[in-house]
Amino acid sequence: AAAPAGLTAREMECIRLVAQGKSDRVIAKMLGISHATAHEHVESAKRKLSASTRAEMIGVAASMAIVTP
Repeated sequence: AAAPAGLTAREMECIRLVAQGKSDRVIAKMLGISHATAHEHVESAKRKLSASTRAEMIGVAASMAIVTP
């Protein structure tokens, strides 16, 4: 099955971490990737969910059951 809104597994992982209040730097350390790469995953997820802020992204993700409130 395709991921919701065409999200990659890594983008969905980043969304879940953002929902836990993690910054891009913390996400990068947790996933073993660069800060820039973590930021790009979050920004890409925001674009795919048509969200302009991280908070809006989490709201949309919650409505799609990607994250639980």
